[in-house]
Amino acid sequence: MQRYNAPSDSFRSGFLLLWINALLFVFALNSHATSTEKQQLQAIEIAGISINTSSEMIAGILQAQGYKQINESLYTKQEQAHSGRNAIYRVEIENTATFHQITYSRSLGGGRVKSPIVHDAPVPASEIDMAQQLYRAVCTNTSAEIQKERSCEPLTSANIRFGHGQWIQSDAHFAVLLDATNASTTIGIKHTP
Repeated sequence: MQRYNAPSDSFRSGFLLLWINALLFVFALNSHATSTEKQQLQAIEIAGISINTSSEMIAGILQAQGYKQINESLYTKQEQAHSGRNAIYRVEIENTATFHQITYSRSLGGGRVKSPIVHDAPVPASEIDMAQQLYRAVCTNTSAEIQKERSCEPLTSANIRFGHGQWIQSDAHFAVLLDATNASTTIGIKHTP
């Protein structure tokens, strides 16, 4: 006996086909977004170096900016800041067989007369580009759900932050850290191949 395809059967088949195509499209978009984010994270320079910078070049790049090498993975420098205080900069580089990580931090220290922190003062010009690049790579061109999951705070000139200032996993291969204000900054990228 031959089965007759009722209009509802062809509607179900068409709907199922449309639904499968929509899922494939969403997966393709997410894959492209993840690939774009990965490329951006690999290219972002923190204190002039990126995850892709060869180990042999790192010391020269940082020393040209006034950093002193403390040990094989730590570089520091101090500069006079406002109100008699010192800006203390640290760059830590970890290149192991299992991961590559760059962490940059700046804090204020020293000085007898400590001025109050101005909460709406902008992030220093020397840091704003790298902080905004990292923020945009992690928090823009993503869904509202991902932005909420990553705790992306509104981008302002005085506060550039996500993840409540803690390391967050952006995908299977990258963890990122961003907390930039006028008073202090911490920026990090960790890549696990």
